[in-house]
Amino acid sequence: MKNPLYKNIFFFIVFSLSTFACFAQGNFEGKIKYAISYSDLPAEMKNYEAMMPKEMTIMLKGNKSRVEQSQMMGKNVIVTDMDEKNGFVEMDMGGQKLRMNITTKEFETEENVLKNIEYLDETKTIAGYPCKKAIVKDDGGAFLMTLFYTEKIKNQAQKEFAGLKGFPLEYSMSQNNINMEISANEISEEKVADAVFTKSEGYQDITQEDLQKMMGGGQ
Repeated sequence: MKNPLYKNIFFFIVFSLSTFACFAQGNFEGKIKYAISYSDLPAEMKNYEAMMPKEMTIMLKGNKSRVEQSQMMGKNVIVTDMDEKNGFVEMDMGGQKLRMNITTKEFETEENVLKNIEYLDETKTIAGYPCKKAIVKDDGGAFLMTLFYTEKIKNQAQKEFAGLKGFPLEYSMSQNNINMEISANEISEEKVADAVFTKSEGYQDITQEDLQKMMGGGQ
């Protein structure tokens, strides 16, 4: 796992997955599916594009969320519970099944991603939902992200996307010189089983420090 390109892809997958991990939608139960596309990939990453996720699914029920990504290496999952203020990350990396638990302390001390949000008049329809445009900037006023959100799905996020007036259905981001766009293409209100928010069998519990050592860092 110490191939630097492999490590770059791995942490990009975990980063993009966790961006959507901490929502509490009290008024929506169901699934939201997103398509993921990439642009301007660095030359050294183009041969690895097939390994990168092309879709993502979010399952929401009350104050619980489950985010899934599948790609060539396996399936990655983040489950969060806003009531209990905890969760876990499960990673299947080519058959090596690892799980990191998110403690209440980590949950409460993690900083928000979005701090300065500028709302614009531009609108569009995404997956049948009316959306409005917003731009996110850092504390210094530098551009971070463009997104479209809908007010038809309630957003009570306390983490990533905290403060946004609605639920994001499309956004673009850049991490490790990889430009990515995520856009919802299917939204369905349906019953979600409680079992999808529980831990899977066969996973080895590790710490973040353990993961960094496995990926060739933290030594």
